[in-house]
Amino acid sequence: MRMLRTLALPAALAAGLSLFQAPLAASAATTTTSAFALTLTGGSCEPFARRFLCSVASSGGVAPIATRWFVNGNHIAAYDNRSFVGIGCQPTFGYTIRAVISDATGASVEYNTSQTCRSGNP
Repeated sequence: MRMLRTLALPAALAAGLSLFQAPLAASAATTTTSAFALTLTGGSCEPFARRFLCSVASSGGVAPIATRWFVNGNHIAAYDNRSFVGIGCQPTFGYTIRAVISDATGASVEYNTSQTCRSGNP
């Protein structure tokens, strides 16, 4: 009798666990295959004296998510993968600032703005 209980309990537990593993595995596969689309949720560039303070935000996408910054069409590698950057500028000159956010699937979203650099005190 004692041996029966010793074998029966682990067998019952194993049988119960196997019943719950199938739905969990199916649920995980569904979540993985239905990833959220990459979307731009925010972006701004505030002009201050001789500097722009810019930020971007996104949601969704498949990791890894990468952010690339461009100023007047030139890629600025020092700002890569940052959501907030300070960009120095020359007063009275116009600047085009662009941030491209992309994910592992190749999907991408962009934030674009054109600003004129301010002079004086912040």
